Amino acid sequence: MNRPYPLKTEDDEFWKAIRRLPQPVTCFSNGACCPWCGGLNKTVTFGMNNCEECGKAYAFGYPDWHEGKDPVSWVPFPFAEFTACGSRADLIPEFHPNKRLQEIYFQKSEENLGTYADMSKAN
Repeated sequence: MNRPYPLKTEDDEFWKAIRRLPQPVTCFSNGACCPWCGGLNKTVTFGMNNCEECGKAYAFGYPDWHEGKDPVSWVPFPFAEFTACGSRADLIPEFHPNKRLQEIYFQKSEENLGTYADMSKAN
């Protein structure tokens, strides 16, 4: 795979920058989840889309790095902006998921593991 930016080590600025972006989210049976706000978009196309709820851009489909059977919604890495700011991760704003996205991450983790937490009683 030909990457526009080389991968080096785990502490490389590129990896630090990637960790500052929203996590990819696999699709639901009735639509795609916006990786920015967790909004469900029932009409999407493969490629770039704009969230109906928050208006932010995200990609949907099967990126090179995704090995799963279901398509994902993700925020493409801002290579041009990253290079223009001297390839410094600290200049990319850190994304903090809202409560809805945190619940979606948890639900998708359960689906991926094939086991579900009993939320009816405290730990």
